[in-house]
Amino acid sequence: MTKKLNKNAQNNEISLENWRTHPYNRIAFSKVDKILPYEVINKGTKKINFHSKIQDISSLEFSNKYNEKQTLINFFEKNLTDSFQLFKKGNKIFEWFDNYNLRYNRHILFSVSKSLTSLAIGLLVENKLIDTNQKITFYVPEVKDSAFDNATIRNLMDMTIATDFKEEYLDKTGIFNLYREATGFNPKTSNYNIGLKDFLKIMPKSKETHGSRYHYCSPNTDLLGWIIEKVTGTSFGNYFSKEIFQKCGPQYDAFITLDHEKSPRTAGGICMVIDDLAKLAEMVRCKGSFENKQIIKERTILELIDYNNDYNWPSIEKGNLFPNGSYRSKWYQTGLENKEIYASGIHGQKIWIDPLNEISIIMFSSRKQPLSPSFEQNFSLMCLEICKIL
Repeated sequence: MTKKLNKNAQNNEISLENWRTHPYNRIAFSKVDKILPYEVINKGTKKINFHSKIQDISSLEFSNKYNEKQTLINFFEKNLTDSFQLFKKGNKIFEWFDNYNLRYNRHILFSVSKSLTSLAIGLLVENKLIDTNQKITFYVPEVKDSAFDNATIRNLMDMTIATDFKEEYLDKTGIFNLYREATGFNPKTSNYNIGLKDFLKIMPKSKETHGSRYHYCSPNTDLLGWIIEKVTGTSFGNYFSKEIFQKCGPQYDAFITLDHEKSPRTAGGICMVIDDLAKLAEMVRCKGSFENKQIIKERTILELIDYNNDYNWPSIEKGNLFPNGSYRSKWYQTGLENKEIYASGIHGQKIWIDPLNEISIIMFSSRKQPLSPSFEQNFSLMCLEICKIL
């Protein structure tokens, strides 16, 4: 199938109409630059290579949610994993690739993009260019007639905006489909020809109060991208490149997808080689430091991300997977003994960080469906077992 899909990709059979559907996504997720417009996130000139202390843990077993023994490789193959990397104390311990020909392609991160966007917000807060308690409309008055009116930047970062927007990934006719059309992720099928910014201006209001409950809405993070560009006076790709990405010594350029008006899809459009995403994960694990260089001040990132599980879910609608954890600034906190933090994207994109054991795990996948509670639980069980054994 892989060889056939490679041929299909060359014949332009992967398109905007099918790029997120199986089996086309197995190639398309690593070739988004052939499908959507984008802005390069420049790698700069300084490259840093990880030290390696490779171990063969491919036969490692864990008990999945059904109490069945499952090896890492079996989990990867069953869940259409594209690549996987494991680091301990900054050293690469293990890696696995389904298709080595795509090893250095930029893979789409989907909502892991949100977690990276929050790092850029953290720097702007550090430099006093953004106040998380300030109203959103102070920075973007254009959204004053939408759900974002009277909400704060903190509401935006923690997904506590009160709105009637529904995140329905398989929607083909409703508001989520319109949102995807606006971002450029779906072909235009409706009577509306709007871009991302115009969509944000019509985000539906709710009778609820901002901050009263967790409500996951991807457009919130796209609005953060708009705010970043307004505050910095430059594009998101340029700011993220110069202030964060280049300082981690990436080997390859990354990129972020754009709508037809060149607005960045900060909620889900960043594409990156797995080795370079690993450097960002390690920087987060080390509380803003990478290779002994402080990129984001420790006090800033400690305020940004809930390392210590100090911020519980805002209402009885707790996270199903980790009810004792939290969601802060686009990063999840497990609330378990080791207080792991993680980033998550649809179709199986993951960063898992165990601060106590000094472990980072990064995974790219092309799962058939956007979401699967079973997969989410089994992924966490696998990570917990890896961190316990290493």
